[in-house]
Amino acid sequence: MLEAMTFHQIRDPERLHALIDAILLIETDAELTDLLATIVETASELVGATYGALGVVSQDGRTLSRFVTYGFSDEQRALVGHEPHGHGVLGEVIKNATPLRIEEIAGHDSFVGFPAHHVVMRRFLGVPVKTGDGHVFGNLYLTDPTDGEPFDEQDEQLVEAFGRAAGLVIDQATLRHQLRELTLSEERERLARDLHDTVIQRLFGVGLALQITLSASMDDEVRTRINSSLDELDTTIHEIRTTIFEIDQEDFQGGAFSTRIKVLTDEVAARLGIDVDLRLAADIDHQIGSRCAHHTIQALREALSNLARHSGATAARVDVDVDANLIVLRVTDDGVGFVSPVGPGRGLRNLTSRARDLGGDCTIDSAPGRGTLVRWTANRLD
Repeated sequence: MLEAMTFHQIRDPERLHALIDAILLIETDAELTDLLATIVETASELVGATYGALGVVSQDGRTLSRFVTYGFSDEQRALVGHEPHGHGVLGEVIKNATPLRIEEIAGHDSFVGFPAHHVVMRRFLGVPVKTGDGHVFGNLYLTDPTDGEPFDEQDEQLVEAFGRAAGLVIDQATLRHQLRELTLSEERERLARDLHDTVIQRLFGVGLALQITLSASMDDEVRTRINSSLDELDTTIHEIRTTIFEIDQEDFQGGAFSTRIKVLTDEVAARLGIDVDLRLAADIDHQIGSRCAHHTIQALREALSNLARHSGATAARVDVDVDANLIVLRVTDDGVGFVSPVGPGRGLRNLTSRARDLGGDCTIDSAPGRGTLVRWTANRLD
């Protein structure tokens, strides 16, 4: 996680302000290739570097497998030809996995010369980009501040802190990519646990580090921006928890319907912080078919997920009953409500489609200030 000490070392409110802005600029929904380009561009602009690069370290831990640049034209890259492999000064950062600041690149002991047609550079700052488990994903290389001066200690601290934040975002991007690729339920469950046990803890660490920086003597504008960032972190953590709830596979898939419903509602309280009052019809397990049971549980998961994302509720009630040949699922919350009828959002479409496939229907009753009722039915004998 980001260490509080990194933030404490940055005394200048304007620089702390710039660091927070840089971290918030990272696009967390981007594909990894676009994300890496954004990271190196943002890091370069953070300290006013003319040129920047992010070198991804190979599995051998000694060379670079990928090199994403900033400040170079297509013509300049074409003239140089091959990308750096991580020798010379770049190799020093790879080998030691610590920041390296150089006033004159050509005078450094590890300098091996620039390739033909390469831009001549003087100043250098390199810092590792580490993921949450301490693994060095790559290194940020920045050269030649636009003011012509060498990089200073504050520049190093800024880029090091930004590199830590970038590592967390790379972690999340990698997990999202894996989630899209994997189909086995066991792998989905494992990745959901990783999101919960790793990513959320790291976000808490970032928030704690930002809270530690708050002081009575801090500039009001910086204080406001830090508090705004903390609010964004809280929202992000809530969204991640809701996503975990959505992707998790059912426990007790072979168990009784009533048990599976209880596990699901307990999960809402544990993961999303919403108290759920569950009421099941007597002897419900023997009154519905297996296909109906499966789709009812999926419908309940969808309804509770929508509730967590949009309602602002702190409590909900789930009623499962039978009416003639129908199972009737009602989910009521104490949230903010909305003006009915709602638009054809994805959640409502999914619920309605699932219900109609089983000979039922889905309706939503809501109004501002009085919460929402979702009523979902299906043929219970199916």
